[in-house]
Amino acid sequence: MDISFMTSAGGTNNWTLDECARWAREHDFDCVRLNDSGALDSDHILSVGPDAVLSTLRQHDLYLAALTAHYNLLDDDREQARAAQAKLLKAIASARALDCPVIVTSSGAPVRNGQFYGMFSSEPGNPSDRSDELVDRFQAMFEPVVQAAEDNNVRLALDVAVRMGQIGCNPEMWEKILDAVPSDHLGLSCDPSHWLWMHILPVEDVIRDFASHWYYADVKDCEISQQMLYRQGIIGNWWWQYRVPGRGQLNWSTIIGALWESGYDYVLCVENEDRGFPGLEGFAFGGQHLRSLLPPKESNFKRQGGHWKTSGWKRRV
Repeated sequence: MDISFMTSAGGTNNWTLDECARWAREHDFDCVRLNDSGALDSDHILSVGPDAVLSTLRQHDLYLAALTAHYNLLDDDREQARAAQAKLLKAIASARALDCPVIVTSSGAPVRNGQFYGMFSSEPGNPSDRSDELVDRFQAMFEPVVQAAEDNNVRLALDVAVRMGQIGCNPEMWEKILDAVPSDHLGLSCDPSHWLWMHILPVEDVIRDFASHWYYADVKDCEISQQMLYRQGIIGNWWWQYRVPGRGQLNWSTIIGALWESGYDYVLCVENEDRGFPGLEGFAFGGQHLRSLLPPKESNFKRQGGHWKTSGWKRRV
């Protein structure tokens, strides 16, 4: 596996793509995941071409591992949803031009924090439960998007973060949306930090249960404070918080092993939302921690054995 990190470059008050690439190479990153903005703005790439971006990355012996294009196709404002769909379609064309194999995007949701399920502790299908309605909307909005991804040979990896507003935030909903739009070009981005605080555990079994559906690994760690949880309950502040890999409670050695067993051997991409280790120093620490758990670059290591065989959900096609 290679090591990447998530950032943007070329935007307002941001570093240039050359500065970003130089820092990445100096800190032993193999590749970068960049936003669909700034230097990689889709309108710009599609109008002037990808050569300047690709040349800059090559100069620093890097490649573009993934493009970030988070757009909410499930907005209750249908005009906003259609505009988001158009932007994602444009990002797919841009990724093809950039020879970028993966787009990390959003499954979308009209409300944040998982409240599409309706009132807490109510039975499924209660009047406030919109989950089935939104799966139907996902199907309608994503079928043309996935077709474009297939036509352009780009894979879509759905972000699993519930707090950003995603219906695709847990195993039940992954099953529903992947069944709704079955395609080898639609999958998931692995980020076990969310599952720790949501108590979807053990995270290694989550990875194995969805073997072959991980198209990217956008990774960060997480820490739960039992004292804060005791004092405030789950409705409180800071009883959990994100960390860069190596500063939380996740076991990245076994996580990497589970990914290998599940057939994933692409990129581990550091995301930094660590209040205690912000900025580039946190990215560098997370990358170094992950690197220490991988075989040396110069080794002839080859992953042994076949893919994990799950007895759980399997996509119906």
